[in-house]
Amino acid sequence: MSRLAPRPTSRLRTAGARLACWTAVLAVAAACGPAGAGGAPAPGGTSVGSAVAPAARVDARELLRDSWVTDGRRGWFVDGAASADRSPFSLYETAWRLRLAALGGGGARTGVDPERLRLWVSPAERGRLDSSGLPAVAQVDLAVDALLAVGGTVARTDVARTLEALRSGGDYRTGPSAQRPDPGATAVAVRVLTRLGLPVPEPVRQANSHALARLSARDAAAAPGEVVPVLQTAAALGVTGADRDHAAALAEAAERALARLAADPVRLAWEAALRDAAGPLGARLPRFAASTCDGRVLRDGGIGLPGAEQSDPQATYWALRLGCSAVRAPAAGAHSRAGWPTEQAREAALSASASALAVARRTGQTAEFAGPLAREVREVWLPRLDHPAPYDTAQLVDRVNLRLVTRALGDAVYRDVDRRLPAPSLRGVRPTDDALLLLSTLDARGSATAERALCAAGSPLRTAVAGSGTSIVRAAWLAAAADACHDPDLHRRALAAARAVRAGTALYRSGTAVSLEASVMGTWIDRPRTDAVTAWANAGLCRGDRCAETPRQLRTTDHTPLRTLAVLLTAHTGDYGGLFPVSF
Repeated sequence: MSRLAPRPTSRLRTAGARLACWTAVLAVAAACGPAGAGGAPAPGGTSVGSAVAPAARVDARELLRDSWVTDGRRGWFVDGAASADRSPFSLYETAWRLRLAALGGGGARTGVDPERLRLWVSPAERGRLDSSGLPAVAQVDLAVDALLAVGGTVARTDVARTLEALRSGGDYRTGPSAQRPDPGATAVAVRVLTRLGLPVPEPVRQANSHALARLSARDAAAAPGEVVPVLQTAAALGVTGADRDHAAALAEAAERALARLAADPVRLAWEAALRDAAGPLGARLPRFAASTCDGRVLRDGGIGLPGAEQSDPQATYWALRLGCSAVRAPAAGAHSRAGWPTEQAREAALSASASALAVARRTGQTAEFAGPLAREVREVWLPRLDHPAPYDTAQLVDRVNLRLVTRALGDAVYRDVDRRLPAPSLRGVRPTDDALLLLSTLDARGSATAERALCAAGSPLRTAVAGSGTSIVRAAWLAAAADACHDPDLHRRALAAARAVRAGTALYRSGTAVSLEASVMGTWIDRPRTDAVTAWANAGLCRGDRCAETPRQLRTTDHTPLRTLAVLLTAHTGDYGGLFPVSF
């Protein structure tokens, strides 16, 4: 379902798009963006299903567990855990954090389940996890790494087919749309093939021999970053004879050049890749200085990208591999049994958690998550909402979502948060702004003082009642105000406004088209005595356990959002009064 208003621009890590998939030396896949896919439900869970179209089935209990992100103390939910198109999990973070854990033999101790990981990672084996923002060759490499790190199995045939499609003669491209091959992509592809015991095409071997012959010690000294991928490929191929001797000399020249560079993340990646290749090539490199990273270690013990306050798992991994004495592996951080979340998923955690708790209420799982969620509320979300009125749309959305979460967690948490949260207010709300009126009314629910101010004569709400216009959002705030003010006249107005945009039983329009969100709000207001889910399915908004805002979107969506799932679970009980609000 769509939001009432756009959220603020996500606070993305930049650093040149994580140094733009920085070295291309080794999967160097620097999380250039977010990074997900559905699977069969595990047995024994709660499944929602419409008798009209029992196609897509969702195991609500298992979906919640896949969506649950925790560091062992605090916790929250992500949305889209069963989606490849809009996965809340980061392929980059997941693969590199598993690599970090594996340095200490702790890949299995992260709690990441191979089967739950595979549900969303498998498209990356085919280079098709578009939500990752990574080139296809990096997707394949990181997917293989992540799956093997947790004892999972790799779809070797898919990997081989994907890499072969990226091959151009004796080299590999980063992705299908890349115009020319890339030495870094070739190094990654050959690394994956040899790691999985898959055959390396003969043209690749020949091309590497030719590439080595074209390079000189002067080239290695002038541009070590361009030489290292060629040496990586040579090492993975196990070159012998003159090629091996020449490669060893190039490696030694490249190392001398790298030693003169600042110890930034790119240099560390090149250096570690070179040293991995040195052994098979017979190169004799001087010991890496353990003090190299001194002065560059962040407070969490790792190495970060330029300007970052938190460490980057790839940079930290290479620093540890190289033996930087000042570096230590940071804590694993908050993650689910399926992987590590994206930054965007973290930013949407409050909304996702409100939706998840609405689902948990129906599946009987609230107690499973309550303790860590309550700590997240008190220690993270509540302190961020200490701004006094007037509130903008984003602040009101967060305030309402926080109230929904705390109500679900019980009276003690709700009363504590309500006492500490700045008071609800209509300051700055225009009588013509239906969205802010709705959010402000929901924010005031349960506060006697706020409800009196909301319902008083001359308030923006009372002024807005006399206004014109027929939209489902106007109908919704009128209905919410009727409940807050115990006002039958407002209730009659809400019904009239909702029925003005009704397109059929349990079906309502947003603008000129029937939409799921409008239909949910309209059904909440109108409370029909018929099966709303059947009506939504007949209108093309739902199919089995999957619904979308419009019939066209239903044909392309690959998952059921938590908010939609909560609506379906509630609608199947006939408790239409519980349909809205779930979250914003």
